[in-house]
Amino acid sequence: MAVSEEASPDFSQVYDAYHDRVLAYATGLIGRDDAEDVTQEVFVKIGRSLGTLEDPSKLASWIYAITINTVRDAARRRSTRADRPSASTHSAQGPGEEDVRLASLPDVTSRTPEESAIRNEMVACYLDYVDQLPRNYYEVYVLAEFEHLSNDDIARRLSLPVGTVKIRLHRARTRLNEELRRNCRCYHNERGELMGEPKNR
Repeated sequence: MAVSEEASPDFSQVYDAYHDRVLAYATGLIGRDDAEDVTQEVFVKIGRSLGTLEDPSKLASWIYAITINTVRDAARRRSTRADRPSASTHSAQGPGEEDVRLASLPDVTSRTPEESAIRNEMVACYLDYVDQLPRNYYEVYVLAEFEHLSNDDIARRLSLPVGTVKIRLHRARTRLNEELRRNCRCYHNERGELMGEPKNR
């Protein structure tokens, strides 16, 4: 269901249009059970603040901002430091471009508590850096990762040349990779999931 970008959106329209996207995004990051709670929390926040949205064309990025902040807070709450295995026991490597797309990974429910803690910390770290992207990179990244729009669709949505969209999206992903390499000990577990923890631990 499309939501008008010109008129003030109605909550029921926003819910119908974005509920499944928020749930899918959160599920890819923190798992289905936690994602359902997070999604409910996201829409409580949307319901409380929807009337304050001044520019309906920014609805998607606004919802995405609420979503990443809520997922990040949930990941931090679920992250523990007790009995954490050392990253040195795994195969360490810097993340490639595809690795910053953490939400596209399949939900794995068989993680150990230690793996869940590390994964949650990785998610929180990743979302911190997403939130710090320059706004022109951020808005393109949002539409690609959250709304799954093609470069052509993003260009139309933002009234930009397709080449500009490609450059900004590439730079956004490159910057995320650089931040993760610089600030996190990253490695892959046996199932290929990107795991990690801050280097200043």
